[in-house]
Amino acid sequence: MKVSICLFVVIFLFGCKKAHEGISDCICVAKDTSDSIITITNPVFETKDNQNFISYNCAEVEVATASVTDTSGNESCENLVNVKCISNKTYSLKLASKLNYTSTKFKELNSTDESDKRFLINELNNNTKQIFELNIDKQREILSIKKFEKQ
Repeated sequence: MKVSICLFVVIFLFGCKKAHEGISDCICVAKDTSDSIITITNPVFETKDNQNFISYNCAEVEVATASVTDTSGNESCENLVNVKCISNKTYSLKLASKLNYTSTKFKELNSTDESDKRFLINELNNNTKQIFELNIDKQREILSIKKFEKQ
C-alpha cells in the first residue's frame, strides 16, 4: 500500500511538471531608464490616437553565426536562431517617427509616411512567426527593427 501511494505521488508530481513546461512567461529584458534591445515575435502593427505601435510577444533566443558555403564555393555568414521561450503576455511599444528596418536589405522608414507604413505592415503580416530585434530608446520608442532571416 505504501509503495502504491509513493508511486502515485511521484507520478502526480512529474505530471504537474510536464503540464507547466514551456509555458512560463519569458521576461522582456528592457530597462525603463536606458536604451535597450529586445527580441520579439508575433508582431502586429497598430495605430492608436494617430500614433503607431507594435504589439508583440517577447522571445528569448540564442543566436549563433555559422559560415556557410554554397554550391558555387561562395562563403557567407548566416544567423542560426534557436527560440528558447515565447512570452504569453502581449506587450506594445510606440514607433519613433524615423526608424530603420533591416532584413536582407536596409530601409529607412518614416512611420508617418503612408507608403512606409504599408511596407512595414506588410513585412510584419508576412513574417508573423519570424524573430525580430527591436532597439528601444530612453523614451520607450522603437528606433530600429531587425528581422532575423529564416535559415
